[in-house]
Amino acid sequence: MMEFTQHKDNAARRKFSDFPANKQAKLLAGSLLAAVLPKTRSRVENSSLSDSSSCLERLVRNGLYATAFRRKDHRKLRNYFSQYWGSEAAAFHEGWDDRFDRMFLQHDVQIVDELEILMGKRDSQFQHLYEIGCGGGQVLSYMRDRFPKLETLTGIDLGAEQIEKNQEANTLDSVKFAAADATEWIPANAEKNCILMTNGGVFEYFLQEELEDLFSFAAENLAPVAICIIETIGTDHDLEKETDSLIYGRELAFSHNYPHLLKQAGFSIVSQSERDGFEIDGGGRWIRVLAINER
Repeated sequence: MMEFTQHKDNAARRKFSDFPANKQAKLLAGSLLAAVLPKTRSRVENSSLSDSSSCLERLVRNGLYATAFRRKDHRKLRNYFSQYWGSEAAAFHEGWDDRFDRMFLQHDVQIVDELEILMGKRDSQFQHLYEIGCGGGQVLSYMRDRFPKLETLTGIDLGAEQIEKNQEANTLDSVKFAAADATEWIPANAEKNCILMTNGGVFEYFLQEELEDLFSFAAENLAPVAICIIETIGTDHDLEKETDSLIYGRELAFSHNYPHLLKQAGFSIVSQSERDGFEIDGGGRWIRVLAINER
C-alpha cells in the first residue's frame, strides 16, 4: 500500500480518540449544545449544512455527527449527506469547476483509457452509460465525445438545481439527466449492456449495504455491465484486511473497500490503481477501479 500517513485528516475514525484534538473539542461542544438547545438541534437536523449556517448551527451539527458516530448510526450520517448534496450541489460544483481539468483530465483519465481498451475487446458491447453524481456534467460530456457509439448517456445527481441547469444547457437527445438517488433510480431505469461510473468522490456518501445491493443488482440484472470508479478512501484503510467500510476524514463519510465489494457481487477487477491527493483538495488517497460482470 502506498504511504498516505501525511494526510492524517483523511484517516479512518475507528474510535473517538482517532479524531484530531480540535475536532474532538468541536464534537464534544456540539453534543453539549445539541442537548441544551433542542429547538436549534431540531432546526439543524432538518436542514442542510451551508455556508450561511451560523457558528452555533455548525457546532450543533458537529454534535449530531458525534452522536451518530458514537451510536454507529451510519444511516443518520447518510441522511445528513443527502440533505447537503440535495440543496448545495449547484454551489459546490460552481466553486469546484476546475476539478475536471485539474484532477480528472490530468490524473484520473487513465481509468477511462482502461475502459476504452476493455470496450475495444468486446466490439461495442456496451450501449449505455450512467454517471452517478454527475455534477455539472463535464465528465458525461467527455465520455460522450470519447465514445460516440454509446446510445445513451445519463447523469444522475441529488442536486435538483444542478440537474435543471444541465438539462437547460443540453441539446443532445443521447444525453439525459435525472435528479434522483441512484440507489433507487438505477434499479428502476437502467438498461443492460451498460457502464456505471463515478468520479471525484460520490460513493463515499453511500452506505456499505447500499453499494452491496447496487453492485449485486447490476451483476444480476444489467450484465454485461462495467463499473468505473474514481473515489477517495481512508488513508489508512487496509484493503487487504479491512473488508468492511469505515467512517473517515473531515466529513465523516464512508471509506469503502471497492475491490472487495465488487468481487463479492460477482465482478472481475480489470484495473485497480491509487494516487495521492493534492493539498489544494485537502490531500488524501484516491482509488480507481474498473470491473466487469459478463454473466
